[in-house]
Amino acid sequence: MLFILYSSLFSKAFDVSNLNEIENLDNIEYINDENNQYTYEDILNKDNLNLLKIMHIGPAIGPFWTKTTLINSSNITKEITLYNPLAGMNKIDVYILRNNKLSEILYLGDLRPQELRNNLSTYSSFNLTINPSESIIIISKIENFYIYNLGWRISNIYDFSSNEIKKIYFAGLFGSLILIFSFYNILSFFLYKNKSYLIVFATGFSLFLYQYGFHGILYFLNINLNLELITFITWNSSSFGGIFLLLFTYTFFEQRKKYKKSSYISIFLILLYIICILLLTYAQFFNEKYFKYAWLLTVLFISSTFYLFIFAIFTLIKKESEAIYYILGKSIFFLVVFINTLGLFNLILYEDIIKFLIPFAYIIDLLVLVVILYLKNKHEQEELIKAKMILLEQSRFNSIGQAIGQISHQWKSPLTSIGTSITLLETIYNHDSDRLILTFEKQLPFMKKSIDLMKKSIDEFSNFYETKNEKEDFILKNLILDIINILNSKIILKKVKIILDIEDNFKINSFEHILSNIFLILINNSLEEFSDREENRIEIDAKIINTKIIINYKDNAGGIKINPIESVFDYFTSSKKGKEKSSGFGLAIAKMLVNDKLYGTIEVKNIGDCAIFTITLPLGTVN
Repeated sequence: MLFILYSSLFSKAFDVSNLNEIENLDNIEYINDENNQYTYEDILNKDNLNLLKIMHIGPAIGPFWTKTTLINSSNITKEITLYNPLAGMNKIDVYILRNNKLSEILYLGDLRPQELRNNLSTYSSFNLTINPSESIIIISKIENFYIYNLGWRISNIYDFSSNEIKKIYFAGLFGSLILIFSFYNILSFFLYKNKSYLIVFATGFSLFLYQYGFHGILYFLNINLNLELITFITWNSSSFGGIFLLLFTYTFFEQRKKYKKSSYISIFLILLYIICILLLTYAQFFNEKYFKYAWLLTVLFISSTFYLFIFAIFTLIKKESEAIYYILGKSIFFLVVFINTLGLFNLILYEDIIKFLIPFAYIIDLLVLVVILYLKNKHEQEELIKAKMILLEQSRFNSIGQAIGQISHQWKSPLTSIGTSITLLETIYNHDSDRLILTFEKQLPFMKKSIDLMKKSIDEFSNFYETKNEKEDFILKNLILDIINILNSKIILKKVKIILDIEDNFKINSFEHILSNIFLILINNSLEEFSDREENRIEIDAKIINTKIIINYKDNAGGIKINPIESVFDYFTSSKKGKEKSSGFGLAIAKMLVNDKLYGTIEVKNIGDCAIFTITLPLGTVN
């Protein structure tokens, strides 16, 4: 009977005797103090306070005062923790009254230094001891930017600490995944030179900052971050995330080139995000009243995710590669953002599960972006391999054409000689047949010499273009001499002196035809660059240094006139102008052959009027 009487006297009180069956404080009264006119004494004595029906009231203009009474009807002292379930609240002043007298004032909130709290956690929380049959009045003043949760949750100290440890554990796990994810994308950027990987990294990092800020982890870590900066990160990281998601779509699908109208929408939405960031920054640091426009950010975020979802459907219709994966990620992301927005605006009950749907959807979307980047790179690598094979074939045909040109030039003299001998024999046969045998004996050695010269040229040509699939040992000097013989007429015409500083028995275990192709490109390029002066010179030397074969090729044709000099190995790059302008494939193919086929490197530098190419090859066989 005494208990019933006691309970009736405190009809608005909350009994904490059995915490296992309760989660939220009921019977919380509140009032809006938009003009900042009340004190805690006013709230204590007010009888016309409103009864809080829902804890998360969503967008509002504060501050708000709340009042609730706790009683302990048991005969056991209760150690409890009270916390506001919306992490990131700016300021919460808590007035604890025992026997209607002020016992303690607590200053909570993320804009309050951590050392002011008696219980540092991811939420605004405090510990409370309630003796048997004791009642305590808790009055709180809550201030925040735009979004409000006026309720208190209650738990025993052990359960609250245990849940906080679990939360920090999962936050650490999430942070580790983001760290690995970031490392993978940065490494992929340097590997593939694709800026989309940097955009995915930036998207993931913005997600990391938003979740750590929104769930109070940044505040809890107490890493000497400026408290205003933590609030800035929490409010604006989602905007940066939206910008990066739009940028990824803009670059990955090449909107500017392939879908111009869509590119305008993407750029327009990015500009709106930038405006929202500037607006909220101004509201935070200069005039809080502008936070009443924060709903624009929510509308923009929904609009941009809906736009990306529609564009994903469009890419599927256009049969873009990897579009099926892209639409999967955007569908999940849009659905979760839509549900989260309904909860923020109290159109549905804002449960805790909704808070964790956003990072889940973000992770799914980021993984999808990485997958489609991987698939696109795989496709591009396959296309690149095919293109390289085509270029190799084109290189062979091009060098064959050059060699045929040189052979035809070299054949002119012996063919003319043979033709002259045949004409002479024919004349002798017709007019002075008695001298035919004598004349034939004299002309035969000249004819045989001419035929031998032609045969030697065609043998060199055949050996040069004999493609072998396995490595073999060969004499490097002989290989270069064969090329010199093929280009002999052009070398004589250009008055070029070729100096070989290579031992006669210097052997290489490699692909002979590939190395021949490389030297043909280098020597032919030099011959085309040489002027008609008397001192044109090519120097080639080879030596072994630290299990590497070092081949230096030097000409004095004036050096490489392209800046930066390394771009001479790029495709479609050529220093030749006018009629002599080339396709720019030669040195690019030479570099590809050295890197991909011989597993070596090729570098170039200028010294005075000389260009020096250095080819480094492995000494042994590379499988």
